[in-house]
Amino acid sequence: MRYSKARIRYLSKRIIEKCKEENAFDIIANESLLVNNIMDTIEGYFSIEDEVYEKVMESLENRKKKLIPGSAEWEIAFNKAYETEMGKRLLK
Repeated sequence: MRYSKARIRYLSKRIIEKCKEENAFDIIANESLLVNNIMDTIEGYFSIEDEVYEKVMESLENRKKKLIPGSAEWEIAFNKAYETEMGKRLLK
């Protein structure tokens, strides 16, 4: 995971603070419950992102035509595969 639980909790609280400042919504639930739900969402997204990265890297390694990591062709193939796979996962 990219961020610690403490960092994700901090970011979740900042999201709520910013929404309050902009009157984006009224909080009708326990604020700690809202923080926990935001944390779960962020952690879930990172989990999906990590899975997609691993799958894309594996697919690039298993290609018949080997690409040189970091080359323009590799970057294009990686980005295309990554966007496609993220789209599939996030639309579920």
